[in-house]
Amino acid sequence: GSHDRSATNGPAAKMGGGNAQKSEIARQRNAALAQKNAGGKSQNANNAASMSIKCTICKQAFMCTQGEGDLLNHVSSKHAKSTFDECFPDMVKYIAIPNQGVVYKGRGVALAALGSDAKKGYPKDSGAVEFGTKEEAIDHVIAEVSYINDADGVEYKEE
Repeated sequence: GSHDRSATNGPAAKMGGGNAQKSEIARQRNAALAQKNAGGKSQNANNAASMSIKCTICKQAFMCTQGEGDLLNHVSSKHAKSTFDECFPDMVKYIAIPNQGVVYKGRGVALAALGSDAKKGYPKDSGAVEFGTKEEAIDHVIAEVSYINDADGVEYKEE
């Protein structure tokens, strides 16, 4: 039979493995970086774009990555007479806890009720799911719990 001299068994296999591929990958990586940094795009522009949370009362802007704790601090220090909802209506989350048949308004309320805090987050076994509207959260509990058939069967808790 004819000998197939593929690179796996012939002397060619012992030749130095060229670095052409490594070089090419590095070139592509550097080109992508250069493109990203091109045009003198400043981080300030990016930062400004990510200041997407605004206090409705004083219009102070916060980074979209800002934790709820910082926002709560803002409410208590700057607007003591107001609620979190009044300052940041878009940030209010409704937390569905199907295995308790409860929907909580606000992370703080839910975490406190579950004996947890913002750092620890929701206990794994709580089945907590966050929603942007009360209706979605209630629908989730109804869908998850066989013996709850309508919103009346879901307990709703605020602060």
